[in-house]
Amino acid sequence: MLILHLYNPETNSWHTGDINTLQLPLHGDQKAWIDLSAASFSEQQQVLNRFQIHPVIADDYLRERHPPKLEAYDGFTLLILRAFAGESFHEYPGHAQLSLLFSNQVLLFKCQLPEQTGHYKVQPFDVSKPVTPIKEWVKSYIHAVSASYLEKLINFEDELGDFEDAMLTHGDDHKMSRIMRLRSVFRKLDRNLAYQKEMFADLLTPDDGGIGVMSQFEAVELRDFYEKFERLHSMTQMYYDQLGDLVSSYMSTSSHQINERMKLLTMVSTVFIPLTFIVGVYGMNFDNMPELHMPMGYFWTLAGMASVALGMLLAFKIKRWW
Repeated sequence: MLILHLYNPETNSWHTGDINTLQLPLHGDQKAWIDLSAASFSEQQQVLNRFQIHPVIADDYLRERHPPKLEAYDGFTLLILRAFAGESFHEYPGHAQLSLLFSNQVLLFKCQLPEQTGHYKVQPFDVSKPVTPIKEWVKSYIHAVSASYLEKLINFEDELGDFEDAMLTHGDDHKMSRIMRLRSVFRKLDRNLAYQKEMFADLLTPDDGGIGVMSQFEAVELRDFYEKFERLHSMTQMYYDQLGDLVSSYMSTSSHQINERMKLLTMVSTVFIPLTFIVGVYGMNFDNMPELHMPMGYFWTLAGMASVALGMLLAFKIKRWW
């Protein structure tokens, strides 16, 4: 089911109806806002055909999953954005895809949430608000997408500090697994934000003709879009690297602890090797063995074994192996 809001400049009000009430082409200051989020595939095709959207652009708009994209043709601009749909970075249910197809008078809006329960909410259309240019709606959606990342990234800074303290004092495999899950989430975020940052960066390159794609926006607004996603991308990369540093630190600490334990076990084994040799020699069952009938032989042997052990431990201490 699609939702159509049509602005009538004569009555200065919005009217809600179905696609059959839409008379094309729109005249004067008429504007149409069409929500296709809950529309079927055939209904979406019907609307795109009514507006004579180019088949290539229509195909991209109809796809359920599509990387962020910006493309224009014959007065319509296609803008596909990805918002973070999770409640926090401890889970990644997927992304919310916002597909906007707009001109100076029309906005075709579609929000697709992941199959899992998405926490991302788009502000619904308010018919009581005064009419605004189409570009203002598009700007609000771009800001809403960036806000879906920004607030969570800012809050994650304190959580990352707690993680660092916890790993330094009493790190364990459970915390390690949580960090690895977070790194996986940030790797996906990095990919989404990189797409969108580069998409808006192209608008600032006159050689590519990017300004013409969204010519209704001023240069300062285009730069603001780019800087928002560039900042989000930088924060995501920084947190990803910091989580990687925590993993490396934990692995280095664990390796050092294992080396210390192996060092102790090696010294103990080294001390007992000559003692085992002495025990082996005097454990031989020969009739004519020297010292076999010495009254103090047992005690002299124990004293010799103790001297060997203490001498080796003293040598380890002198060489600072222990």
